[in-house]
Amino acid sequence: MNSLHRPPATQQIYKSTISPQYHGVAVEQYFSSRFPYQTRQAWIDQILNGDITLNGEKARLGCILQEGDRIITHAGVRQEPPADRRLKVVYQDSHIRVFSKPAPIPVHPSGRYFQNSMTEVLKEMFPEEVPRPVQRLDATTTGLIVFARSRQAAGFLMKEFQGHRVKKEYLAVVKGMPEKKQFILTAPIGVVTGAQRGVGEGIKKPQAATTQVEWLASTDTHSILKVVPLSGRTNQIRVHLSSQGLPILNDEVYGEGDSENYEYGLHAWKLSFHCFDRHLEFCVPPPPHFQSFLGKMDKKYL
Repeated sequence: MNSLHRPPATQQIYKSTISPQYHGVAVEQYFSSRFPYQTRQAWIDQILNGDITLNGEKARLGCILQEGDRIITHAGVRQEPPADRRLKVVYQDSHIRVFSKPAPIPVHPSGRYFQNSMTEVLKEMFPEEVPRPVQRLDATTTGLIVFARSRQAAGFLMKEFQGHRVKKEYLAVVKGMPEKKQFILTAPIGVVTGAQRGVGEGIKKPQAATTQVEWLASTDTHSILKVVPLSGRTNQIRVHLSSQGLPILNDEVYGEGDSENYEYGLHAWKLSFHCFDRHLEFCVPPPPHFQSFLGKMDKKYL
């Protein structure tokens, strides 16, 4: 796809500040827990190699972190995956900007992504501002995402999201066909291994999760669903639908992905919330490749 950008291989340097949740944790545990894209041993090797500094000095194994500690990681020369960096502004005022996010592109630098992330692109677009996302969308999810333009707005909106007062609706293209027109999924979601989530016996740290689903239309092989997550668990929609035999189109983790195909099946379609004393509602149509699955549906979804 011509829209995908692949920056040249560069020396990647990550800076982070220890948040309260990691206060009192050993440095190697911090990295293996927060960044599970590589193994604990790989993080230990980087610490021993002197690639990680803590408050300006080389980190040592077993060092206990304190809230506010500054960490710098020299990750070496890396080639990032391609990403779609076209960020369309749907709405903006003095408090927020709402974007229609393309895919693939993560919100934050993560895994092999660095320059090809929304926060890094926004630093270039709006150099006078600090990018402050107040919600999460996976790298392969398209649609509505909100960034605050001030600390005050970020604090307010994060409380709105955490309090489940924000209404979110998604459109999902899935493989297969559901058995019911409407259904609710309530299986707790926990960690299976590394960054992968799942449901059922054997998961670690299970958390309650609720997802409402409405079947809208089907082709011979795929279906379109309207999905409303009533909780905010990591990968919630992808995990819940996959557990029902309805994996999202081109989901490499919970379905059947194709690394050469950049058309994905999860779209953040509608969003409504309060920002201070204003009520805001937004809706953005799904990417063009959804249209082949939406042929029999009402034009309001296009």
